[in-house]
Amino acid sequence: MKLLSYIYFVITSIRNWLYDHGHLKINKVSNVKIFCVGNITVGGTGKTPAVQFFVKKLSKMGKKVAVVSRGYRGKRKEEPLVVSDGKKIWATPKESGDESYLHALNLKVPVIVGKNRYEACKLAVEKFGVDTIVLDDGFQHRKLKRDRDVVLIDATNPFGWGALLPKGTLREDFKKAAERADEFIITKSDLIPETDLEKIKRFLEVKFKKSISVAKHGVTSLCDVDGNAKPLFWVAGKRVLLFSGLANPLNFEKTVISLNPEYIERIDFIDHHNFKEKDFETIKKRAEAMDADFIITTEKDLVKIPKNLMIENLYVLKIEFSMIEDNSLEGIGEINDK
Repeated sequence: MKLLSYIYFVITSIRNWLYDHGHLKINKVSNVKIFCVGNITVGGTGKTPAVQFFVKKLSKMGKKVAVVSRGYRGKRKEEPLVVSDGKKIWATPKESGDESYLHALNLKVPVIVGKNRYEACKLAVEKFGVDTIVLDDGFQHRKLKRDRDVVLIDATNPFGWGALLPKGTLREDFKKAAERADEFIITKSDLIPETDLEKIKRFLEVKFKKSISVAKHGVTSLCDVDGNAKPLFWVAGKRVLLFSGLANPLNFEKTVISLNPEYIERIDFIDHHNFKEKDFETIKKRAEAMDADFIITTEKDLVKIPKNLMIENLYVLKIEFSMIEDNSLEGIGEINDK
């Protein structure tokens, strides 16, 4: 693992050096500001709700916003693909990928996916006349010019075990990447002790001297598959089975534990898992074996479950990204073309 991590470090370092010194081209999209929400570690930092937070914040500032994403694990014939025009959803979760489809469900702005983010951003400007794009998970996508790089730091594992993939969860050297960021948001701060949060903040402040915000991911509601909200206190004292396809399912469990269930079991699938019929049989059998009162999953996973599927007592836990200390997008009106 150590050797593989070193090889990964060399490859990513050379690639970043080539971009930093102008040997690889960085493409700029005209007539639009691009704000990237990304991370330095693999998954689990809360990008999906953070992107939606920034879309709403920028929209309230009078910006005409679109979301652009790679559409990870989406299987589509068209590139780039309009998932939503802000009024109607034109793609399926299978085509768009789970996160982009969730953006389309929860936001009234255009959502576009494409492996070539430059072409996807151009389409957003040409087709919808937007003046601002929120780029979902594009921090390592160096070939596209951005106006602001917002980097999320997961409070429960801020530095990716101190190693690059596959030994740790870092996508690139932390120090070099952090220097490239414009600002940090420490996410999931409610899942760690206050003393640990202060240590992370001090480290970032002293080392990088960038704007730092602090956010939490609080539970807003428990909903049935039709979107009907149920009281959160229903979970207290009950037997609960969790299933999800997340990079960090332990954080999902910690969130449910805060609702005081009597007993929890968990079935973990790979990140962005596309569910099959055999998976649901496994879930049903485990629920029966443990006599579960509730089966709970995430919004990202629910969009990939067929609507005609009958799983008794299936609910989705809705999580909201909210700022505790909000210093994000400071000086946005002063950003000029570079």
